[in-house]
Amino acid sequence: MKAAVIIPSRYASTRFNGKPLALINGLPMIRHVYDNAKKAALPETVIVATDDERIVDAVRAFGGEAIMTGTHHKSGTDRIFEAASAPNNNIYDIIVNVQGDEPLIRPDMIDAVIELLISDSRAGIATLKKRITEAEAIFDPNVVKVVTDADGFAMYFSRAPIPYYREFTTITKDCNIIFSGSTGQTHYYKHIGIYGYRREILQRMAGLTESPLERAESLEQLRAMDNGIRIKVGQTTHETIGVDCPTDIEKVKKWLNTYS
Repeated sequence: MKAAVIIPSRYASTRFNGKPLALINGLPMIRHVYDNAKKAALPETVIVATDDERIVDAVRAFGGEAIMTGTHHKSGTDRIFEAASAPNNNIYDIIVNVQGDEPLIRPDMIDAVIELLISDSRAGIATLKKRITEAEAIFDPNVVKVVTDADGFAMYFSRAPIPYYREFTTITKDCNIIFSGSTGQTHYYKHIGIYGYRREILQRMAGLTESPLERAESLEQLRAMDNGIRIKVGQTTHETIGVDCPTDIEKVKKWLNTYS
């Protein structure tokens, strides 16, 4: 199977206008995302899909590949489908959506979602989860939680704490659950927002309308689940920091200066 990474990148943002070009340690954020994606072993190409010539120019200036898409798209999924449908890109069986505001994405995370689709024909979409180890994240609606079944398929995604432990007495510092004095064996998991799509599933997703659960949680992946598309979830130990507002840039800089 041939795989490609497509990075949707929009210039206009209510909370952080022009954030793809915001500098992190002297380089635009979109370059950090692109360079990390290029280090993955399984994709044959990496493409930035954008609606703004300033981003195209910035990507091409550092030798990257970028494609202009329409300005009408309501989601990154729609944008990457347009890019994946271009004549030169319709040869790819698996499309990985790496968000343009995830400068800490790791190459092995990209390879992991591709491997999930290659190894399990039941999966239409693949994504990742990470065990939550900070108690405040459990109750933070900006941290999306996921629960999976015994085969690793998503059962539900939510901004609320899931699962709900009806009889727990406390949560320890590292987020173990205490039941009547003993340590629970089930943990909370954060959803990591990277997606691998089979081409036909990406096409189907682009044609679906917003679902009731998606509207309730403001989570696009619930559109897939509402329509019977199975999402395989792998586990990672890597943390990511999505950039939603200017203050997040400092969090990313601190992480890079500490761990890289």
